[in-house]
Amino acid sequence: MKRCLALVAVALLAHAASAQYVPALTLGKKEKVPEKAGYWHPGNMFEHLDLSLSLGTSGIGIDLAMPICEIAQVRVGYELMPHFKRSISADVMVGNEKSLQYDENRDRIETNYDRVREMIYGMYGYDMMPTIDMTSRITMNNFKFLVDIFPLSGNKNLHATIGFYWGPSQFAKVESDGSSTATLQAVSAYNKLYKAAVEGTGDPSLNYLEDYGPAGFPMGKRGDQDYKMTPGNQGSISIPVKTNAFKPYLGVGYEAAITKKRDDLKFAVTGGLMFWGGKPSMVSPDGVNLTDDVSDIPGDMGSYVNFISFLKAYPTISVRIIKNIF
Repeated sequence: MKRCLALVAVALLAHAASAQYVPALTLGKKEKVPEKAGYWHPGNMFEHLDLSLSLGTSGIGIDLAMPICEIAQVRVGYELMPHFKRSISADVMVGNEKSLQYDENRDRIETNYDRVREMIYGMYGYDMMPTIDMTSRITMNNFKFLVDIFPLSGNKNLHATIGFYWGPSQFAKVESDGSSTATLQAVSAYNKLYKAAVEGTGDPSLNYLEDYGPAGFPMGKRGDQDYKMTPGNQGSISIPVKTNAFKPYLGVGYEAAITKKRDDLKFAVTGGLMFWGGKPSMVSPDGVNLTDDVSDIPGDMGSYVNFISFLKAYPTISVRIIKNIF
């Protein structure tokens, strides 16, 4: 009996040893190492991080992206639009009379504008020019939160993107240039004299100004009446261009490796719409919304206001260069 138990013990020890023993014939062979899970795999949340630089119609930006499941990744970032400028001019008008008029020989005809210009220059030293210069500047900058969804099984190139942009409601502004300061101050000074003449509280010798009408910059029709924009209290013009601060986004895109040799470098092209929630507002210094309350605006300002009014949603096209961090 003792001999039988000893044989069983020896057999168990031999079996345990054989489980750890590697035959000599296999020592020179390389065993297959399990493949590391790729960028897209189940449960890979927070396991990978991409950094990208972007350039497009919504500005220059930086993004961080990470997968949250097998078909989607989250992107957060910030975009800033360079401050592009556009020049805009507007005419000066006193009353409803055109400021610069000519006879059949192309000689100047004296107008109320000429009379007012001479009067204001003599009283205050402000020279009222027939036009003013303004500049439109883009001030757009936004934080963005986007989700890229890759709906095609086995294809991680095409994707749909949903999310939102969030930033200051003002994305552009129109301001008077320094070269027009004297003209704006002249218009403001004249309008004070005109108001006093209408109310009968000013110098009686200037009561004739009531027949001239107010001075300003013709901006089309406000209802059935002609509308002239006037400077603000500081003798300047500043018109903020505003929309909603929260802007939903919807787009589509394509993402792929730049070269077959490096899967850590990719590029992406995405196009979509940033929804502003209606046409932007442009409120003049005298409180009139040019995009809603005024029609038939002439000249450069009219073209600018028509363009802004058309943009109820902002089209975006961007190119991103992507580097996988880990």
